[in-house]
Amino acid sequence: MVLGALAFSAFIAAFQLLAPALAFRQPYEYLEAIQTFAVAFTNPSSVINGSISSPLAENVVGRIDVTTTFVGQELNTEYLFGLFVEGASENSTQLIGSPSSYTTQSLVVEPPIVAVSLINNLIYPTINSSFPLQIDLFIAFDDDMKIISYDAILRRWSEFFTYVVPLLAPQIAKELNSTTTNTTELVTMKTAIDVCGMSTEYCTGDNQVYDSNDACMEFMTQIAFGNPWEGGMDNGWCRYIHKNMVKYRPEVHCPHIGPTGGDMCIARDYVQLTEDMPFNSTLLSYNASYNALDLKNVPDHNQNELVAIETEIVYMTTVAFVSHFFQSRTSY
Repeated sequence: MVLGALAFSAFIAAFQLLAPALAFRQPYEYLEAIQTFAVAFTNPSSVINGSISSPLAENVVGRIDVTTTFVGQELNTEYLFGLFVEGASENSTQLIGSPSSYTTQSLVVEPPIVAVSLINNLIYPTINSSFPLQIDLFIAFDDDMKIISYDAILRRWSEFFTYVVPLLAPQIAKELNSTTTNTTELVTMKTAIDVCGMSTEYCTGDNQVYDSNDACMEFMTQIAFGNPWEGGMDNGWCRYIHKNMVKYRPEVHCPHIGPTGGDMCIARDYVQLTEDMPFNSTLLSYNASYNALDLKNVPDHNQNELVAIETEIVYMTTVAFVSHFFQSRTSY
């Protein structure tokens, strides 16, 4: 099932009509919240300039598989939205495209958890092209319907990057007045120029991380660019990602593009990354799902009882259900 923005709205409207008038959150409210997030992601300036409220909770913790974990609303807002705002405002070719539209490929609502897969089109204006990127998300919402935890997987990101960058290379060469056709050399030089430009402009005084622009260029052209999936590692690619956030809070982000990498562009242990659970709200869903086929011919009062089931988590993978449902099921 693939849903565009209009179809998504119709889907929500249908849920609103079907939802009983109860005090707790209904599935359509989670659909609305997902739509709000998806629309904000394709129009990130609306969040950055405050024209719409952030869909993120104050204490949100988010993890993106190809980068790292981000803690707090301000940091997550900068990386989820500010990254694309600054990239879109640049007049030169950017290695990271800007989200322009989305469709919903799959979605499961299991309050307060939502699993959703979005196909986002990333636009690259200087070559007049856009390319689809699939982003899978597990999201937990708080009582105010704000995102309190999310785990994002950029599906096939390495393939995406490997496909797109060679298409950008001729335009990058033109902008750099370079005669080389070596994509790796072009990307390395592009990364160094962009990172060092930000460092020279914003990382000054107490926030200075390089002795000079020349020192920055020397460092950035010698350090390995890294693999597409290593956006949270000690390499040029990680520093390129972080350059767009420098202007927001130089005191926080300048170290990330500097020689040390701060606390973002650093060596990381695979086992620790895999086993770590950084979230402050579980992404385990603790209620059972009931779809339209399950509820066919079930009276409204029994549907209400199903939704109101209390749960007790016994183990991480075992859920026990306690309810008067079993006493009332004979009324079916």
